[in-house]
Amino acid sequence: MEQCIQIHNIPKMVSSAPPAKYLTPDALRCLLATPDITTPKGRRHLVLLTVLYDTAARVSELADIRMRDVRLDSPAAITLHGKGGKVRTVPLMKQTVELLQSYFTENGITPQKSPDMPLFWSGNYRKLTRSGITYIVQKYAAAAQAISTDIPATISPHVFRHTKAMHLVQANVNTVYIKDYLGHADISTTRDICPCRQRSKTCGTGKSLSMLGITLRFELGAGR
Repeated sequence: MEQCIQIHNIPKMVSSAPPAKYLTPDALRCLLATPDITTPKGRRHLVLLTVLYDTAARVSELADIRMRDVRLDSPAAITLHGKGGKVRTVPLMKQTVELLQSYFTENGITPQKSPDMPLFWSGNYRKLTRSGITYIVQKYAAAAQAISTDIPATISPHVFRHTKAMHLVQANVNTVYIKDYLGHADISTTRDICPCRQRSKTCGTGKSLSMLGITLRFELGAGR
């Protein structure tokens, strides 16, 4: 009995959460190169994947983006509607702005004239569902996996969110800023995703992709 009590009193080992899955810059480049941008659908999907990465949006937040939430004039940004009615505005990189401008031009969209229109839609201009966005992500993830071993076996839209967070860490962006960028209520959640130690207190989100050597753009009707 005494031995059982001693065993019971041994402190439980609390294991830390497994590292969040994210894409390396090479893996991200590979995945974003898979949409066929010679087709309207491929160009639309490239914009979706790019916005998903650049905003670090949750899949529900991406689905809920309306035209009124998009500002392409400087400083370009997208407003996201998150959990519990919380709203945050995240900056857009130049490459993302260029893709969105081409996307609007190709589809004859003037955001100011259609403020309630979803940014990404399916039939009858209804917003894409979470499952629809997940299908698109997994479609191109599978295509990327066929040509690169850098792509994780399982990719969900949330992996793009973690990827953006890690790339911001690698670009020396302060963890407090990343917390606000991701819309976390508690900074401990951010640190679970971004365990790397900060080396700088400067915020350089606009440089995160350029510093990592990632380039995103297409021209309407152009080949890959």
